[in-house]
Amino acid sequence: MDNARRNIIGLNTTNQGLPLNRGLETITTFDLVTSAPMQFSQTVVMRLSATSTAANDYLANYMNPSQFSTNSGAALVSGSSYDNNFVPRHSQFIVPVDCYIKNLNGFINTAGGGSCKGEQTFTISVWSKPTTIGTASTVMTLLFSQDFVFGVSNNSNALAIDGTTDSKIGNKLYKISAQEGVIVSVKRAGVPCANIQATFTVIFETIDNQAETQSMAFTSLMTDEKSRLCQTLAEPDSKYRNDRISNPPVIIVKE
Repeated sequence: MDNARRNIIGLNTTNQGLPLNRGLETITTFDLVTSAPMQFSQTVVMRLSATSTAANDYLANYMNPSQFSTNSGAALVSGSSYDNNFVPRHSQFIVPVDCYIKNLNGFINTAGGGSCKGEQTFTISVWSKPTTIGTASTVMTLLFSQDFVFGVSNNSNALAIDGTTDSKIGNKLYKISAQEGVIVSVKRAGVPCANIQATFTVIFETIDNQAETQSMAFTSLMTDEKSRLCQTLAEPDSKYRNDRISNPPVIIVKE
């Protein structure tokens, strides 16, 4: 039993065990994240009517944001300046801090596409744009763009809106500054026929915060006598004694 006691913790305990308040110290470690990126998201619901015939980009209607029925007046070009009212009237989201688009995904399909005689082609784009106090126009920056081609099909046809198709998604160089608006637009090419409907989610991540993990270590004193380890240390001979009582040795006497 003496050897068994020594093997418990490497100390030569007494029959009464090791009083826990004498210092059974253990090292506890944990990782502390002192600064981490923050993520937030915005879901966009889009409807474009077949009556929207121009080849220009259409923006969300400020009376009904899911209806993209406002003609922007142009096929939008990244780096060009456009009306200062685009953000308050047509943006989907105002970013609270400097960030970039981490991910983007969703689906698009046609309504009434089964009656179309030719392909239906659409382009969905996501832009950033600052707003000035007053009327001065500001520059729009393209953050994402994807083309969708629907053949002659029924209304069950659906295509993926996939952020991985554009290398700008996940690229921190395409920064959206705090208080800038995120604007979504859609345009069609070819003979107008089908309506379209789409839903997709944009995930943003902050840029300035960098994840920093520090490993922390501290000593702790075990005082809980209810755990198996504590009971063994406090009463190292108890299991041996209990086994002897519950399973007494059998003595066989041969005549």
